[in-house]
Amino acid sequence: MHPRRRALFLTADHLEQQANARAREAKQLPEGEAKLNALRNEAQLRAYVVKKRAFTLQAAKLK
Repeated sequence: MHPRRRALFLTADHLEQQANARAREAKQLPEGEAKLNALRNEAQLRAYVVKKRAFTLQAAKLK
């Protein structure tokens, strides 16, 4: 039997830190696929931040 993997839940702030790190990484990369991937990943993380904050705000209102 394999050990169970623990789920990792990231806060919006942590996701935003990761997005900022991808942006810094992209600035240092030369033009090409690696830079595009870093920028794409940054955009995905920023979209998650918006969703996470909206969900967190909505959940707080329901309490």
